[in-house]
Amino acid sequence: MSQYILSDWRNDNPEEPFIVMGQIDDGRYLERIIDVFRDDRTETTVCQSESGEALVDITETPTLQEINDQDELTARYTSASLFEGVWQEATNTRRLSPTSINNLMQTLHNPDHPTQGA
Repeated sequence: MSQYILSDWRNDNPEEPFIVMGQIDDGRYLERIIDVFRDDRTETTVCQSESGEALVDITETPTLQEINDQDELTARYTSASLFEGVWQEATNTRRLSPTSINNLMQTLHNPDHPTQGA
């Protein structure tokens, strides 16, 4: 069963994403990634084929604790429904609306936000 990670990457480089979402499999390998950039642009990546074959060079995903131990990152598990909604918007439009970005940031930094789920 997949898990979903939502992370805030604090950096000043407009060429790097500031929100990264990942779907990870039971072996902690990425299945799909959503990168969100400061100009609302998104990039989506499918990392594994349906048969589990790696489509990109991937390594085991660090634990949530290991991610949060890095000063520039804040991460938490989130729901499949939140990930799938963002995936659909990102793949359909190659952008996220300001409302969607705000909801992601609220989910990250406010555990009681209604879109939060594990």
